[in-house]
Amino acid sequence: MPKIHILTGPDKAQAFDLKDEPLFIGRSPHNDIQMSDITVSRRHLKIFRKRNKYFIKDLKSENGTFVGGREIPPGIDYEIKEGVPIVVGMSLLCVGEGCLEYVMPFLTSIDLSKDIREDSGIFMQHKSMTTEKIIELVYKVTELLALNLDVDQVLEKVLAYIFDFLRNIDRAAIILIDPKTGEFKKVASRLREPSEGILGAYNRDVVDRVIREAKAFMVSDAHAHGDQDVVGTLKLAKIESVMCIPMISGSKIRGVIYVDSVKEPYGFRKEDLSLFSDLGRRTAYAIDNALLCGDLEIE
Repeated sequence: MPKIHILTGPDKAQAFDLKDEPLFIGRSPHNDIQMSDITVSRRHLKIFRKRNKYFIKDLKSENGTFVGGREIPPGIDYEIKEGVPIVVGMSLLCVGEGCLEYVMPFLTSIDLSKDIREDSGIFMQHKSMTTEKIIELVYKVTELLALNLDVDQVLEKVLAYIFDFLRNIDRAAIILIDPKTGEFKKVASRLREPSEGILGAYNRDVVDRVIREAKAFMVSDAHAHGDQDVVGTLKLAKIESVMCIPMISGSKIRGVIYVDSVKEPYGFRKEDLSLFSDLGRRTAYAIDNALLCGDLEIE
């Protein structure tokens, strides 16, 4: 009898038999498979068999269901094949023994410089970046959910991960806001090296713009950017390149992740923007998890 395996996330290493009747998956105890992942909806998806094939249906979940790196439309029967990862919230699911044969070794010894199967789920989003550290970064942040850390500890760990990954940045900051008022509630920041020429931890104009528009902002090289207003703002602040990402949990903006270089252009890429958008979402979930412990009231 085939099984559905939970490969990553708070419920990892669990497996459940897939029977003839439909199975419902979600956080509610009324599901056949109850998950503790706080980013999974109370009633997230249904998995069922039809003529010896297995299908899933997203039950209009808040954060969606992803197969083959793409979000499947809610309310539609979507065929799934053995060994193809299914991403729900912060967790990776997979049907059949092929999960253990193909996907788990992939998770433990990732080398994106080699060919990657096109059915490798969420990993396709970062295929072109050809570095093992990308997935390492994403999953380090994911694992914060299982550690029950307070907010300050989460922010400090994420900052350390960012500096380890982006070795040419000079500053990084994570700013938490009240999602209703936009008021700054907490700022965690870090400089790679103390310097008299670096003032502050972030550029307020860039941060305010990202919060206001709920949209990522990136300038790889201020000298080569076409928008003169943006260039003028960055030159005045002596910023060579900058990237700022909103941290969104569900429909709420929890804050932003901000990184920049002031000594020379770092040359952020579109791939970096894609990765950090994913990282911002995961960090927001980790912060939500910490907030459940009552460490910081932002609601």
